[in-house]
Parts: sequence; structure tokens; C-alpha cells
Amino acid sequence: MSAARLDLRERPNSGCLGCDRMARKDFLENGLCKQTKSVLDQLPVRCVGGWAYDKIYRLVQYFGIFASGMKNQWQGLNYIEICSGPGRCIIRDQRLEIDGTALSIITHPVFPQLKKALFVDASVYVVDALNNRIAAAGATATAQAVLGDYTDLPSLQRLLAKLPQNHLNLVFIDPTECDLPFAAVQAIGHQLKNADLLINVAIGTDATRNLGFAILDRGFEKAKSKYEAFLGSPGFCSRAGTVSLARVGANDDLRRLFMAEYSKNLASEGYAFTDTRPVEHYYQLLFASRNPKGLEFWHKACRIEPNNQRLLL
Repeated sequence: MSAARLDLRERPNSGCLGCDRMARKDFLENGLCKQTKSVLDQLPVRCVGGWAYDKIYRLVQYFGIFASGMKNQWQGLNYIEICSGPGRCIIRDQRLEIDGTALSIITHPVFPQLKKALFVDASVYVVDALNNRIAAAGATATAQAVLGDYTDLPSLQRLLAKLPQNHLNLVFIDPTECDLPFAAVQAIGHQLKNADLLINVAIGTDATRNLGFAILDRGFEKAKSKYEAFLGSPGFCSRAGTVSLARVGANDDLRRLFMAEYSKNLASEGYAFTDTRPVEHYYQLLFASRNPKGLEFWHKACRIEPNNQRLLL
């Protein structure tokens, strides 16, 4: 059995050059493309790879079940997205423009079930673009894009403190590398007692390229500190087992160890119910909840794959 492909308002964008990795450095600023704008609204767009659809699909599937299933069980439901992006993006190898995660949530049929949708990004240009799109969608009564940085924990906590404690929250965190401090996850968990987390972990890009060097090369101390801060495990890169895997180039085992360490530390914060799903070979979407019902909903959301094939469970 299969399900319909998401309607992300796909549009060809002839202004996209389909840049390779090196060329993109010249055409990106604040994570936005300097070469072209959206063909729908002439606002900035973010350059992404073809795997972006899989990530959006997983998020949208869970959001629909989360909002529909919990709307009558709580005083209110909130959605928080950290590293939100501007709302529209371009798949560079297809030169195809689509809605990003933020607009996919705002235009979802169950979006009216929310009390508040908060979109956080570290770029004022991204925030401005997304707020314009929120206004165009007629969603300003519920949704707002705000400036924020997950490395600034006091600022992050102040933003989250505005949300009522008796609400249920879905928090999606979408960094481009493994630089989200575990202390930020702890801060979110402390401020939002009732929250499911969905974290996009750049295990196949950032960690694949640099984790081994961070473990073995003293010239990569900054990267080593970043990975250990991400995990919440000082000394992880110096452990005998970690070093042994890096020395023999057992990269698959090293990545599994990295993700297992992260899940273990999430469990120590009460997020005992976790699961990961690949976004091709680039990312792992990690779901974490303090309640078994969250994991039940997540498994239900994952029954149909992004390619529309139904899993046999």
C-alpha cells in the first residue's frame, strides 16, 4: 500500500544554478541563496539537497498524528522549531523549489489545533523572510518567527518560558552540523516538562567527515570539544573503545557508538523512549519522548516511508 506524496507547492526555479559544494560558498549568505529568490513570493530561499523531502515527510507525518491524537488530552498544544529556515527552499540538483519544514507545518490541515507555533533561527534575514511568509499565510495569530541561538542558553530559556507549563509541545531541532550543545537539550527539557523531541543529527555529513580526526588528531581540538558538547559526554573522544574504532577506520561502528551515546544521555534526562530513522545516508532523525505514547505515535507515523512504501510491521 502507499500514500500520496506531500504537496510542498513544488515549482521549477530557473534562477538556481545547481551549484556543487565548493561553488555554493560563493552564493550563500546567512544560509540563504544570493543568486535567486522564490518564484512564488520573491522572498529568500535556502539551498538544500534532495534528501530534504525525506526529512520534511517524517516531520509532517508525526506532526499530523501528534496534533490529531493529543488535541483533546491537554490544555493546549505547541510546536517549536529551532533552526527553522526561511520557509521555502530549493533542491539544488533538481532546481526545484518547495516548502520547507516551517511552511509545511503552518499549511498542515491540523495546524489550527495548535495554541502556539514558535520558529527560532539565528539569522535576522531568515526570521524576517519567515515572518513575511507567516503573514501571507494568515497565521500570525498562532505562528511567529523569532531570533534565537541554541548556544545562548539563557536566551533560549527565556523564549521557551513564555509557553504554558500545562501544554504539550513538539520540538523539532534542525542544525546543519553536530553543534547543538547537549546543555541546550537539557534546558529545553527543564523548561518544557511535556515535550517530544525530533532532532536532525548530521551523522552522515559532519560526523562522517570530522569525527575520526577529532578523536585522533590534536589539531582538531575544536571539533573534539564540539562533539563532546553535543553528546554531553566529556572525554568521549578519548575513551579506549572510541580511539580503537577510529584507528582501524571502523567508521560505521564509530557512528553507531556516537548515536548510542547520545540516546543514553537522552535517557538520563528522562527521554527513555527513542528511535532513529535515516534521511538517506546524510542524517539521522532522532525521536525522543518521556512518554511511551509518543514513541507509539512515532512508530505509527513511520509505517509509510518517504517513498510511499508501507512497512510490514
